[in-house]
Amino acid sequence: MIKGGKLLAASLFGAMVFGSAGANATDYPARPITLVVPFIAGGAFDVVARLAAERLGNELGKPFVVENKPGAGGTLGGRIVANAKPDGHTILLSGVGPISIAPAVYKNLGYSPAKGLAPIIQLTSSPFVLVTSSQYKGTSVKDFVEFLQSAPGQYNYASTGNGTLVHLAGEYFKGQTKTEFEHIPYGGGSQATLSLLSGDSLFSITNIPNVLGQVTTGKLKAVATTGSARSAVFSELPTMIESGLPNFELSGWIGIFAPAGTPDDVIEKLNGAFAKVMQQPDMKQRLIEQGDEVATGSVKDFQQFVAHSDQTWQAIASDANVSID
Repeated sequence: MIKGGKLLAASLFGAMVFGSAGANATDYPARPITLVVPFIAGGAFDVVARLAAERLGNELGKPFVVENKPGAGGTLGGRIVANAKPDGHTILLSGVGPISIAPAVYKNLGYSPAKGLAPIIQLTSSPFVLVTSSQYKGTSVKDFVEFLQSAPGQYNYASTGNGTLVHLAGEYFKGQTKTEFEHIPYGGGSQATLSLLSGDSLFSITNIPNVLGQVTTGKLKAVATTGSARSAVFSELPTMIESGLPNFELSGWIGIFAPAGTPDDVIEKLNGAFAKVMQQPDMKQRLIEQGDEVATGSVKDFQQFVAHSDQTWQAIASDANVSID
């Protein structure tokens, strides 16, 4: 009797636990959702987060509170979310740098995004742009490669810092074109752009928002973009692939992640809400204006996309021997 009573009690306790978990997921969200952005306010990631937050609050019935947690190249915010309770009430808006590049270049990152975070949905795709200073008078990628090859090591490449996607994009370009140039890391996009404007650097392969204004006013020259298709904001420019570099396809991206272990139905609910919000016409137009293009899909789509992104940037970092202590 005692043994059977213990079994019955255990069964009832198990039913209560699992029933409670199911109820929590069904009733999600139960309180405001914290959307962690691992960069400072006002940047491209923050803009996407704040554009989405109000719409998501209306969609799910609870407010989305954007919290900026900059630090450690964008990886601090990822660690915060990875250590949060996996119930969907603390989630992360991040991108290729902190998620795929940082594990490839930092020896002691402190956590594994692939193990600590669960992909929910991709929000945007952002091709880079090959942009040059006024020192370069040509118009095509072919001409530019020949220009660099004629003076190996004599020109500077401006990046947004060691180990950043802009740095690795330059290293990938170097390998694909068999050119030589000096990498000059700056403290961010504005400093790198200033070096192009002053003529201290000849070129960069950078995020479109970093140079959009200067290209539009003719102060810098855009030569090609790096996506699989032409950019909506620079539709007149060829891609690198169209320009004769068949393997040159690189893009930044922004996506949403939850702590690993978050219930699948919560992740699916978030996926559906974000997908609906991102497809709103005014949202899409606002993002196009800053060089981002909406790119949503299923949870499985994003899981596979992130795995491929991790492999791509790991290979680029390894081939270029880029490693940071």
